Amino acid sequence: MNIKSEEAYAIASELAAAEGLSRTQVVLEALRARRATLNRAKKISEIREFCRETAAMMSPETLAFDIDKELYDEKTGLPK
Repeated sequence: MNIKSEEAYAIASELAAAEGLSRTQVVLEALRARRATLNRAKKISEIREFCRETAAMMSPETLAFDIDKELYDEKTGLPK
């Protein structure tokens, strides 16, 4: 890979020197971190879509159910 951006080259060099790594290692770590971020965002989006689809199949009564009333004492807020 040939970095043609002077700014990118300078930042990669600065980070490499600060961390005792090569510029290649710095760039690779940055790419891996960005890929992980994108993968997390995609997974979150998939989970949200699943939740929307599931909620659409539920009755209004099921959607209105308040689990907190079943699990926690209303006066103390502690588990029953």
